Amino acid sequence: MSDNKLFLEELKYLVENELSLNEYVIDQLEERFNKNPFLIIQIHQILVNYRTLLPFLNDIESVIYDYIVNTEMLNDKTYYGATLFVADLFDTTQTYIKCKVSQTDKMLKKIS
Repeated sequence: MSDNKLFLEELKYLVENELSLNEYVIDQLEERFNKNPFLIIQIHQILVNYRTLLPFLNDIESVIYDYIVNTEMLNDKTYYGATLFVADLFDTTQTYIKCKVSQTDKMLKKIS
């Protein structure tokens, strides 16, 4: 399992179990996953906002990447720029982000 997936699963666990994201937890996540505290707080907030949907999300990684890409595109970025931004945030490749976003799109099409 990739570090990014573990990182997102850890945040999901905190939100699902209503555990607080205090300074100690942020420091631990920052050290363990080498993530910016601002990113940790932002992702946590996204998950808190969608807490009721969390039990139904099988691939948290795809959903978070898709959410951030779409948010960036609302801020006048192209799809290319948005996927590049997310790839930089999570220290992965743009191709990987595109694949994960594509998985989310396929999943949503099956639902509707």
